[in-house]
Amino acid sequence: MTDYQWPTSFNKIATAVSFSPTALAVLHEAIRITRRFSGFIYFIHAGAKTPETEKKLNELLTLAGCNKDNYEIIWKDEEPTTAILNACKENNIDLLIAGALQKENLVQYYRGSIARKLCRKANCSLMLLTHPEVESRPCDRIMVNGLKHPKTTDTVQTAFYVANAFGAKEVTIVEEVDPAAVGIKPDDDLKTVKANRKKAQIARNEHLRLETMLKELPINSTIKVKERCVFGKKGYSIGHYAEKNKADLLVMNSPDTKLGFFDRVFTHDLEYVLSDLPTDLLLVHTTRKKEA
Repeated sequence: MTDYQWPTSFNKIATAVSFSPTALAVLHEAIRITRRFSGFIYFIHAGAKTPETEKKLNELLTLAGCNKDNYEIIWKDEEPTTAILNACKENNIDLLIAGALQKENLVQYYRGSIARKLCRKANCSLMLLTHPEVESRPCDRIMVNGLKHPKTTDTVQTAFYVANAFGAKEVTIVEEVDPAAVGIKPDDDLKTVKANRKKAQIARNEHLRLETMLKELPINSTIKVKERCVFGKKGYSIGHYAEKNKADLLVMNSPDTKLGFFDRVFTHDLEYVLSDLPTDLLLVHTTRKKEA
């Protein structure tokens, strides 16, 4: 399947460049990821272009080991979120890479950090790095949502596209199921047995659906593929599962709508993950419409 067409390809990659304490680490990560996909990288700086900032930025890029023939600097004298979003739209970026706090405090949560705003408004895929490192680190375990949704097929395929590029050892497809789907309260021994049988039946049905999804994928034989059916609240369950099983990257569908204040008060499934990131997160932006 050498001619297989992935639904997403990360040819044009971007990251914002600031002068924060983690800036160099984010740059190293972004450059490594760009090389994995044989892509071209854009460095976005939110602020005025002056001789001083240009010198400082070039020094930072030199420290990060940039190939001068494989990047472009975009200067945007705008508020950071606006600058990043405009640059991505104007340059048809496929993947935006950004640093993110692993856990936000209450004030940041309700005001919305830059990473949160990017999740809601970016028109490209977004990778959030919770612990960017200067030195290379492995990405062995990838987890991806398998929920029944029109976007999921592309998201799962993208997870394998990333796994192939990163040399991952394992991809786990996690299907979150609302406990209400069982329809039986296990409040005595007999009902517990019936509830467990119902869960097993749901898990079998989900397995068949996911097997159909995976059938045509050119999956590297070195990648171990797992499926897990988790019963619980969407977003919270997959985040908890990813943390418990030490995932290196969690891959999820991008939001269906522009999330706002009420999505944080009445928590949307993605908001559970964003409020306490269990690991690096990739939100897959797709424009194709498919049946789940």
